[in-house]
Amino acid sequence: MKSFLKVLAIFALAAWLPLSTAQAQSEDQIRIGFGGALLGNLATYGLSNLYGIEYAIGQINAQGGILGRQIVLVQEDDACDPKAAANAASKLASEGLTLILGHTCSGATRSALSVYGNGALVISSSATEVDLTDDGSHPYFFRTTPRDDAQSKAQVDYIRSKGYTKVAILHDKGDYGQSLAQLAAGFIAAEPGSMTVVLNDGITSGEVSYEEIVSKIRDSGAEVLIWGGYYNDASKLAMQMRDKGVETVIVGPDGLYDQRYIDIGQGAVEGSIVTGQADISQSDAGKAAIEDHKSRHGEETGTYFFYAAGAAQALLAAVEKVGNTTDLDAIKKRLQEDTIETVMGPVRFDAKGDVIGAGYTLFEVKDGKFVALN
Repeated sequence: MKSFLKVLAIFALAAWLPLSTAQAQSEDQIRIGFGGALLGNLATYGLSNLYGIEYAIGQINAQGGILGRQIVLVQEDDACDPKAAANAASKLASEGLTLILGHTCSGATRSALSVYGNGALVISSSATEVDLTDDGSHPYFFRTTPRDDAQSKAQVDYIRSKGYTKVAILHDKGDYGQSLAQLAAGFIAAEPGSMTVVLNDGITSGEVSYEEIVSKIRDSGAEVLIWGGYYNDASKLAMQMRDKGVETVIVGPDGLYDQRYIDIGQGAVEGSIVTGQADISQSDAGKAAIEDHKSRHGEETGTYFFYAAGAAQALLAAVEKVGNTTDLDAIKKRLQEDTIETVMGPVRFDAKGDVIGAGYTLFEVKDGKFVALN
């Protein structure tokens, strides 16, 4: 029931944040798109993005909007699926939208970007795959989250510092998971002799039983398992590992940095090491945002709330300075040259579109909570 009510809340009209479906843009509105996972296993990530964007837009609209106009958000669900993301992007593009916040997952984001082409400027707060900015294919793509190479390096450095020598690498065969696995293997290979990869494999996401791969992990003698993927598979894998007496330490990415990883995996995920976004909730602006969110939704803000709010604030500040929503080159220049104060702190982007200065924190799952290690 809670999930059903949450879905209804997504589509509800907030008094301070008008939402829109397909309609002609009026002179007193600026319409921007949002694409992300709103239903399905990974909706918790999409919702934290959506709620952060809603908060930022709500604050701006309460102060009169920008350029004398109110901001309206047009939403499309992509379920963190590449095919669904292409469809969602097509719908947003058909609305004539030139500004997009999203998408949630890396594979879905890549698919959506191929649809937008150079017709829209896109800022994601959760798509971390390195090549999204490194390959240069999407000159109008930005992100407020740090990249996968930063978290993979943090994970490998931690494992090395603990003296572990036998490492298994496992991924879910998705763009995000495979990229993380390749990065981890590369960082391990960069210092030969200190660690050995004793297993490097992929699993099919959504499988009921991981008995075969659990046996491989056990037989490999791995002390640590580096996971590339999301919490829905990792939590089940952890439970099946512990049921078979496999006590290998799980080290995972921000795809595990969500309370659902702990809620689903329960005791099996205790001791997991997870890279997540640095805690930026203790500033006055952060505390006010959390209080507002809890009063509206009755729950924690979620993994990407602040990065999403920061993305919306940065984008709209750039648009206001440029004076329109269609001069993408001018908006891009402002995002790269201006430092914009947001709820996530100061935001500016480099020439590739990556946010400058954001980093990862290592967390340990301890007594059912994520506890920062550094």
